[in-house]
Amino acid sequence: MEKFDVYGVCNPLIDLLSHIPDLFLKKRGIEKNIMHLISLEKQQELLLALAADNLSLEFAAGGSGANSMIGIAQLGGRAAFSGKIGKDEHGKIYREKLEELGVSARLGEGEGTTGSSLVLVSKDGGRTMNTYLGMCQELQATDIDPAVIQTSKYLYLTGYLWDTESQKKAVRCALDEAKKCNTKVAISLSDPFCVTRHKVDFKNLLQNYASMVFCNQEEAFTLLDTNVTQEAVEILSNWTETVVLTLGANGALISHLGQTYYIDPLPIDVEDTTGAGDAFAAGFLYGMTHDLSALDSGRIGATLAGAVIEQTGSRYQGQAHTLIREKLGISL
Repeated sequence: MEKFDVYGVCNPLIDLLSHIPDLFLKKRGIEKNIMHLISLEKQQELLLALAADNLSLEFAAGGSGANSMIGIAQLGGRAAFSGKIGKDEHGKIYREKLEELGVSARLGEGEGTTGSSLVLVSKDGGRTMNTYLGMCQELQATDIDPAVIQTSKYLYLTGYLWDTESQKKAVRCALDEAKKCNTKVAISLSDPFCVTRHKVDFKNLLQNYASMVFCNQEEAFTLLDTNVTQEAVEILSNWTETVVLTLGANGALISHLGQTYYIDPLPIDVEDTTGAGDAFAAGFLYGMTHDLSALDSGRIGATLAGAVIEQTGSRYQGQAHTLIREKLGISL
C-alpha cells in the first residue's frame, strides 16, 4: 500500500480569482477579508458584474486543503487528497490538475456541480471569498479512504468541512479511523466565519482528536473569547501537542510539546494573500513529517507563505525546494 506524509480532506473548489477595487465590495455590501457561502446564482451575478467592470478572471484547481497538499508535494513530500466533485467538466479538470501537481487524487464523485470559489483580491492583498460549495456539501464517509488514513503520518482536516450533516458524519468517521490506527490529526480552523458558526464543535474536535492546530490570531480569539495572544496559545496547548498561530505581518508563534517558538516576520511586498495560510500549513507539515524541528518547520512554512504572498494566486509558482535552500540553507 502506498504511504503518504499527509492525507488532506477538504472542499475541492475551482478557484476563480479577480483583482478588484474596494469599491466593488462596498457597492454590493460584501464584507471584506472573510469567506461568504453563496448560491450558484449569486456567484454568477458577481461574475457578470466583474465582466461589466472589465475585471479579469483567472482559473485554478484550489480549495484550502488541496492548496496545502500541493504545497507539500512541491516541497518533495507525499500527499493525498479527498473531497467530492461533480461528474462535470470542472470536476474532470480538477482531478487532472491535482494529479499533474503531484497529489494523489482520491476524489469522490456525484451527480451535481463541482464547487467553486470566487476570490476577490483587494489592492492591499486581502482576499474575500464567495464560495458555492456544490458537490462539496455531499461528502460522505465512503469518499474518504480508510486505507490512506492508515498509511499516512497525518490526517489534515479544515474547518470548511463542517457545514452539512453529511460532511460532519464523514469527518467523524475519518477521525475515528485515525484514532484507531494512531494516525495524527492536524486541524485548520480555516476562517473566522467558520469558527463563529461552529465554535462548540471545533472546541470538541480539538480537545478529543487533534494533535496539531493551525489558526490565525482572529480565529483563535474568536474560538476562545480572548484578545490575548499568549493566553490563546496556552489554552490551545492544553488541548493539542502542537499549536501554529500565525500573526500576519508580525510573524507566527509555535508551541510544540511545551516549548514556544517565535517565527520572525519576513520583509514581503504584498501582492495577494490568497493561500498564505495554506502554504504555511504545507511547509510546517512537510517539516514535521520529515524529522525537522518545530522551529525549522515553522521557518519553512513562513518562507513558503511569504513567497505565495508576493505573487498572484494561491500557490508558489517556482521551485519550492530551491526557495527553501536559498532562503534558509535547508536542503530538502
